[in-house]
Amino acid sequence: MLFIELFVPQNALDADQCRRVAQSLLRHTAHDAEEEMEGPSAGIFASQFHVVVHRPETWVVGERPVGPGDPSPYMVRVHAPGPWRKDISAHIIGAFTKAITDVAPDAVVQMHVLGVPEGSIGVQGKPMTSAELVEMMNDPLRQAYAEGKALMDPMCGMLVELGKAPALEHEGTLYGFCCEGCRTEFIAKKEKEAARAGTG
Repeated sequence: MLFIELFVPQNALDADQCRRVAQSLLRHTAHDAEEEMEGPSAGIFASQFHVVVHRPETWVVGERPVGPGDPSPYMVRVHAPGPWRKDISAHIIGAFTKAITDVAPDAVVQMHVLGVPEGSIGVQGKPMTSAELVEMMNDPLRQAYAEGKALMDPMCGMLVELGKAPALEHEGTLYGFCCEGCRTEFIAKKEKEAARAGTG
């Protein structure tokens, strides 16, 4: 689950541009994964990602109100389950900055990726941990996993349908991934482990 808040200066973007930026932020998170995952888990997965755009009437930087002709400050605040924060930060900061500057080239983008403490996210009136969120999103594929028709993403624990998700064979084991981001992180992790083993 990610809750993304985008703060945009008044009159910097029109409503259509704000919508395009919001959709682009989601494409770098839920929508890419939803398209890659397909199957019954995709809709549940995508429903856990939200973007809200704020256009505050007052914005002060360095004791000066932001005005016409000033560099346009943009602030992104991403709320993520605490255990996910470190792993997703590097990807999200780069991808979200590009998504904003593609629409607003003069944007000066700052970002906060905040980890929500375990048990402090509520879904349908129930507090949930990050592991419980993943379990909820895995429900539609649990039977397929038991039958060997789904794989578990080694990076995030999501279940993915065999043959319908990014995959990689490593040392004789086939791994499936909810999105290319997890696959890329897995490859980087294995390369680091191999490098450490080679120098040990």
